[in-house]
Amino acid sequence: MIPAFDLSGRAILVVGGAGYLGTPTGELIARLGGDVVVADISAERTEAAVATIRAVGGKGEVSGLSIDIADEVSILAVVRQAAVRGNLGGVVMSTSGASGKALDDLTAEDFDRANRINLTGTFLLAREAARQMAPGGSIVLYSSMYGVVAPVMANYPPPMPPNPIEYGAGKAGIVQMVKYLAAHYGRSGIRVNAIVPGPFPHPATVAANPEFIGNLERATMLGRIGAQHETAGPTAFLLSPASSYVTGHVLTVDGGWTAW
Repeated sequence: MIPAFDLSGRAILVVGGAGYLGTPTGELIARLGGDVVVADISAERTEAAVATIRAVGGKGEVSGLSIDIADEVSILAVVRQAAVRGNLGGVVMSTSGASGKALDDLTAEDFDRANRINLTGTFLLAREAARQMAPGGSIVLYSSMYGVVAPVMANYPPPMPPNPIEYGAGKAGIVQMVKYLAAHYGRSGIRVNAIVPGPFPHPATVAANPEFIGNLERATMLGRIGAQHETAGPTAFLLSPASSYVTGHVLTVDGGWTAW
């Protein structure tokens, strides 16, 4: 019997793998025996993430690729390179796009640019991954609590802008995309699920905005923001044989934020 969380012999492509949440996910995949393919837009950050993940000492290989998730040619090339050995067993899409602009300042081009990443790029990545996977493959897409609920405007002390609308709209689209793709690929033996992170602010945001962080903490049932590693376990679960009968599922990892 294969151990429930064993990823040995499987290559897992982690797009956004050099990011704040992506790197701990890569580390856990390595600990579980998988080959980790880190893909990110910054070659320098990708190289650093590869070194960090290798330091875990997993038995699988760790490699890095450069990807522009807004560019179809780049997406297809990276997926095919990750699958070149014939053992692509999982894909994690943990990156996203947003303008950071206030709603009244947002242009049509800003909105489209963000969702070229959040929606179009994610779709192209997932479709090509499914084409390259054998039955038993798993695709995990990252949505957000703001793809499920609206930002609480009072949580943002002026002049801090609220979470931008184009980000939330794109992440809401991920929820539906997961359900559609799970239905489409289910009979092929490929599972598609979503992780919905709650408040996981970057340390720089934490240091610069103590009032904001306090507001986030009070909005969760656990009374704290998420720690950097806390989406890695749920993601690894969805990649692993432990979740072999789970597909089309949207798994919230939000300290209870969306359950009030």
